[in-house]
Parts: sequence; C-alpha cells; structure tokens
Amino acid sequence: MKNAGYYENPLMDSMTTRLISAEQEDSLWLLEFEDTLFYPEGGGQPADKGSINGEPVLDVQKRGDRILHSMKFKPSTPEVKMILDRAYRNHFALQHTGQHLLSALLLKFYSAPTVSVHLGAEESTIEVESSGLSADQLRTVEEEANAEIRRSRPVQSMLFNTKEELTGIKLRRETKKTENIRVVTIEGIDQTPCGGLHIQNTSSLGLIKYTGQEKIRSRLRLKWKMGAPAYKDYNTRFDQLEKISTLLSARPEEAAERLEVLIQEKQKENRMLKSLIEKEAERISHDLSGSVFYYPPLITREIKDCSPELFKGIVKNLSSTRELSFLICTKNDGRLNWALHLPQHKTFTFENFQKECLTIIDGKGGGKGPLWQGSGQNPGNADRFLKTFREICHTE
Repeated sequence: MKNAGYYENPLMDSMTTRLISAEQEDSLWLLEFEDTLFYPEGGGQPADKGSINGEPVLDVQKRGDRILHSMKFKPSTPEVKMILDRAYRNHFALQHTGQHLLSALLLKFYSAPTVSVHLGAEESTIEVESSGLSADQLRTVEEEANAEIRRSRPVQSMLFNTKEELTGIKLRRETKKTENIRVVTIEGIDQTPCGGLHIQNTSSLGLIKYTGQEKIRSRLRLKWKMGAPAYKDYNTRFDQLEKISTLLSARPEEAAERLEVLIQEKQKENRMLKSLIEKEAERISHDLSGSVFYYPPLITREIKDCSPELFKGIVKNLSSTRELSFLICTKNDGRLNWALHLPQHKTFTFENFQKECLTIIDGKGGGKGPLWQGSGQNPGNADRFLKTFREICHTE
C-alpha cells in the first residue's frame, strides 16, 4: 500500500484509488487497495466505516503490512471511490483523545496507570491499576479534564523512525516497537506512543463526565462520557431533575432533600399500614375460625375487599392453627387468589383438587402440603369453586 490516507490527510472524506488484490474468506471479500481512507481496528479504537463504490465497508483489519477491507461484494472495476463516514470517525477520534487526557491525569494525580481501554458509542471505559478511587478523587480528575478542554491544548501526532529518536522524550508508557513509532502529544499534558486517530485540539472534546466504576480484581474500570454523549447525558439528567422538581414542588437544588423526607414519611406509613394489616388479618382470622362447616373444623369463604397483603396475613394466621382446614379466596385485579390448608384430610390429594376444583376457575397453583396457594382467571365462579370443594369434603 502506497498511502495510509487516515494518517497523511485525516481530514479527507473521499478518495479514488485502485484495487490491488482480492481474496474470499467465508462469505466476504477481503480487499487490498493502493491507498486507503479507512483506519484499521487497533489500540482500542474500532475500524472506520464508510463505503467503496457505494457498498458498505464491513470491517478493516491490518495483517502484517497489508490493510484488508471486508465487503460483501468485489468491485466490478479496478478503480474505486472511497467515502468515509466522517461522523463515525470523529466520534472515536474524540473518544481516543479524551482517553489519553484522562489517562494522563489519573497517572499524574493518583499514580493509576492505564492497563486497557474500551471506546464506545455512548460510553468509554478506562481500566487502571488501583485499589480504589473515591468519587471525590474522580471528580477532581473530571474537573481538571474539563479545565484542559477550556485551555484548548493542541493535539499532534509525530512519527519517529527509530526508538533511539525518542531519547529525552518523557512518555507516559513505553512501547515495544523499535521503528516507525507514532507518538501522540497533548501539549503540556501527555506524550504517548499510539497508532490511533485523534482530534486536533482538546477544545473539540466539549465536555467530559465521570459516570461510575466497577471493581475488576485489583483494578478499577472507570466509566466516562465524552463529547456529544456527555451533553446528551447532561440533558437527560437535567430534564429528569426538572420533572422531579415540578412533582415535588421544589427547586432543583432542594429536590433530593425533599425526596428524602417523602421516602421517610412513606416508610413510616408502610410500617403503620403493615401493623394495621396484621391486626385486621388477626380479626378476620378470628371471625373465620368461628364459621366452621363441620368437624374436623373446615372454613370455606370468599373474603371481600381484601388486598393481597391482607390475604397473605389471613392465610398465615389461619394456617398456624394445625387442626384447622380451610379453602379461602379473594378477588383481586381480575383474578381469584386462593389458599388451601388441609392438615386433617389425609386421603385428599392436591391432584384431586386440581382436577375437581381448579378447573372451575381456570386456576393454577402449588405448594407443599398441608398448604397450597395459587390463582384463577375466572373469579366469577368463586361460589361454585367453594361449593364443589365442600361437596368433595362431605363425601370423604
């Protein structure tokens, strides 16, 4: 290949070149050209996107000295026109420069060297050697990164023919390459061997925002939004805060405090409600215990206007009485919730209950004897459901 256009003229959006080799691999064509616009995947940066003669370029990889372009179709003529997806290129060039800036600051402030990076469409991550970095420490890095954006630091790339030419240059990390070493410099901030593509000035980064971290063994994976994704995230959070503030009738800076008060009040109400439900469950259970059908004690009853929480409490209270058998049910959200407790009926099987009773309400359920629970999709048959169960108990 004569010319790597992505290095020689990174602002060029289209070019004409010639096909010099084509080979098939699986269902794709691997194409090599005299020159190329397209950056091949490497250094954590994805391959460029775009088209050749109007057909999409699916991937670009470097194999030795060759740059191969994956496409579904082989060009019909040797001469081709390449068109770059400029927005895609710019996004990842911006992410890459932002990563260099952040990696330099993480090393400078907290001696946390970068060990790996991932540049994403919405979020980029930087994995560093560190046992822990606090939110305040990372806010310091974020604030300093945004200060460097405002300082409009030039970003330059320079090619060194041999490793000896790097003598005297303080690099953030060493390189294993011995020749044709490309060094990316953020003026006054960072110098790093890197074969990736970058923006020309830190001002193009716009905004950097720290969004979270994960612990990966002895390392930290730090999450960042940069450029357009950072503004998008800011706008989303701002819109949500405005909506919450309106609902709370509070200024944005007061919303968290107001919400905390509401949560505490809600927790107090929930404790009071739980206590009331428990007392009501005890009362209803006591009333039901007096409405036995025959001996051994059997209760069959539909409980009106009963919430799921109250029904659960009633079942718990009634089933605590070992000798008490019952089938109770309640209608809720278009379904019939039921509970069956049979400690005394040794010959009655749940399989028989499924066949004779649950089919009436189109019901399902399960459990472990002596207590089974479930629901049915036909609550209108609640009376027949209970009556059938009583008749079965009569005959046993």
